[in-house]
Amino acid sequence: MRDNVNQKKTEKRRFKTKEKKREQLHFNLLIFSLVFCILNLTFIESKTIGGDNRYEIYVFLVPTVIGTLFFGIYRKDYILNKYSSFKETYAKTVVIGFYLLQGILVSYLSFGQIASVLWNCFNKIEAKKNPTEIIICKVTDFDTRKNPTVCFKFKNKTEVFRVNSEVNKANYDRNPKDYQLEIAVKKGIWNYYIVEHWKLSKIR
Repeated sequence: MRDNVNQKKTEKRRFKTKEKKREQLHFNLLIFSLVFCILNLTFIESKTIGGDNRYEIYVFLVPTVIGTLFFGIYRKDYILNKYSSFKETYAKTVVIGFYLLQGILVSYLSFGQIASVLWNCFNKIEAKKNPTEIIICKVTDFDTRKNPTVCFKFKNKTEVFRVNSEVNKANYDRNPKDYQLEIAVKKGIWNYYIVEHWKLSKIR
């Protein structure tokens, strides 16, 4: 009897030690994924305008769902152990909700970013095959707040370009109706256009 109790205690200690090592590994991977996500969104991802529902489905939704299922299966024993350690229904619901949200976040930062990088590569390859086009879009607003932007409509969708502080100062006294954007683009995939450069010009 005593041997069984000691064995269970030993197994629990081993389990806790193993989980601590796993948690440290997971934390390091999470930090790496977060840094990679920031680098991707800031430096790697091309500036695009346009859009298509297929992007949300195949580049965001599908990879995130697959990643959530993957991490759920991978951490099944740990999650079930946590779930069964609570007796109250509300506590079990909180556990499920917490690990589901955690799975979605981690999946987006890992599977989602990998899908985003791959899509960006294919989009660039497709854009290289197409000639540069100049499109004219009317300015709808100058947002001069903390993160200043120029707002405009392209194919019935609101788009924004960020501007520097010098341009932003000039925008304080400008009427959006008096300006338009001349945007040099190359058509990519799924109705997305890669922006090469743009300029603000006065029409009145």
